[in-house]
Amino acid sequence: MIRKLLFTFTFLTTSFLSFGQTDYSNVEFRSYIYKYKDIEPRTSELGIDKQLLIDIVNLLGNKLYTKAEQEEIVYKAWLAMVNPKTFDYVFKDFAVSSNKNWGTENANGDIVLEPNPYLTDWTVSDDEYPYFQLTLNKILEHFQLMTYGDDAESVATSFNELLITKDFKFSSPKDDDWAYSYIESVNTELEKKGLVALVTKGYYNIIVCNIENKDKLTNLFEKFKWELVQP
Repeated sequence: MIRKLLFTFTFLTTSFLSFGQTDYSNVEFRSYIYKYKDIEPRTSELGIDKQLLIDIVNLLGNKLYTKAEQEEIVYKAWLAMVNPKTFDYVFKDFAVSSNKNWGTENANGDIVLEPNPYLTDWTVSDDEYPYFQLTLNKILEHFQLMTYGDDAESVATSFNELLITKDFKFSSPKDDDWAYSYIESVNTELEKKGLVALVTKGYYNIIVCNIENKDKLTNLFEKFKWELVQP
């Protein structure tokens, strides 16, 4: 047991140090949270386990990432879900840079960032499921396994951000297209390649997977109370 704990500590420390090269000279860290939650998210009690993440990452990235790279993605996602406070400390650079406001200047030209972004997400979440969804979204998007588009133009651009479709050339959106109608037309082109685009209903997060994995991924995402649909 001691050897196992020592290995884990060594691994986490090495991982943390490897992310210590980012230049924060133009960044101001400031928290607007008065008090962070002092409880950790429930996982096993809700039927959420690491195997769910292993299956999702494998189905989305088995031809895009090596086994070791998939394990890294799963490790980050799982740690963020079970202990956001530790995640923010161990993977400081990743936690900060995987937020959408990374590098964005405010009206004064300053970059002001939350020092504990995942713990903040957990603190402001009503319960575990919104936090799990946001965490999975941010991490999968960082590794280009998920993207976002809420209108035809942004959907068209988003397919360039997915590893699986970044080199594909799709037909441009028509003037009367909207998000779902454009994804539907893209799916006619993806079908020829044995692929399908799915979107989280009401959230416009998009994934592309092999057609034969569609039902498996739909069931896995339902565990996080996310409904995947094919437009």
